Amino acid sequence: MKKLLFVIGSLQVGGAETVMIDLINNIYKNFDITVLLIEKKGELLDLINPKVKIKYLTKDKSFCKNKIEFLYNKIKLSLIYRYLGFQKWYVKKIYKKTLNEKYDKEIAYLAGIPSEIVSRSPNKESIKISWIHADISQIDEKGYLRYLNICNSYNHIVCVSQASLDAFEKIYPEANAKTRVLYNYIDVNKIIDKSSLEKISFNNEKINIISVGRLSEEKAFDRIINVAKKYEDKIEFNIIGDGPLKEELNKQIITDNINNVKLLGLKKNPYPYIKAADVFLLSSRTEAYPTVLIEALVLNKSIIASLVSGVEEILGDYENKIIFPNEDSAIEFAIDEWLKNKPKNNKNECNWIKTNKINLEKIKKLLEE
Repeated sequence: MKKLLFVIGSLQVGGAETVMIDLINNIYKNFDITVLLIEKKGELLDLINPKVKIKYLTKDKSFCKNKIEFLYNKIKLSLIYRYLGFQKWYVKKIYKKTLNEKYDKEIAYLAGIPSEIVSRSPNKESIKISWIHADISQIDEKGYLRYLNICNSYNHIVCVSQASLDAFEKIYPEANAKTRVLYNYIDVNKIIDKSSLEKISFNNEKINIISVGRLSEEKAFDRIINVAKKYEDKIEFNIIGDGPLKEELNKQIITDNINNVKLLGLKKNPYPYIKAADVFLLSSRTEAYPTVLIEALVLNKSIIASLVSGVEEILGDYENKIIFPNEDSAIEFAIDEWLKNKPKNNKNECNWIKTNKINLEKIKKLLEE
């Protein structure tokens, strides 16, 4: 049985993190799997199969016994991201003391520090795989050098959409022999089952639009707030998620006296909310492969989405959709277009169970070869 190491920051609710857990929970019987967390943190920790080994470099406050331990872990985490994660001697220490095993495949499931650590692995015989979950078409010089390290250090570079692969190969043509597209595995049955665990009641007097994502610049929830006032009597916008822009978005809502945008916070199970809504709205400025759209498709939602990487690949010939140009002003026209037709949510037009089986087999083949 091949030994796999997955390295990721934490197991908080998020796109890549959720996808990784779905994948691991469906392949753990075929592999001996270890997950290395930069920080032991996240709502998804309890969802990973107990037969998967979890190792970590630091602990979140909830796992610390006292303030001194918390302060130590906070300082250590900062040092790892700013300095230690880039040092061969420290990475060697991680593999010797924390992991103490050799692996057949080492997978950096996110760029950044996870990829820096795997690239400095002392296990020279292992096959190293980098999973790219970002659209790198607009990277700066610092980002260019970070991904250049991936090109030079990894045996395989996996992009989660054709659009993200095209962008990667345009910037790094020398890596073309290493790159491939592997679409994310999504546990369809889990989505359907969990969507019925809670009954959500929205305002029946209005159209309810749901959005899900990290409250960060790339998700562009400010686009929603900027146009919400126009639809105050018709639409209620509901946003699930948490992140660095939470206070800023709240301030914008209060300052602009917006009454029809609700920040619902982080939800461990967002599926009942998606199921109960009339429309799913993806407002993002950048994505690589927005798996949340697949979740909306599985739950038969009418979809409004910005034209970012992966959207056209996911939605394909799905009829109940409106894709708008990736511009701040275009979201208003998309909502107006939806209001003109008000398409109803209909039966699933895409056989995602079959698609997922194909995607899973392709991923397993890479990990087994």
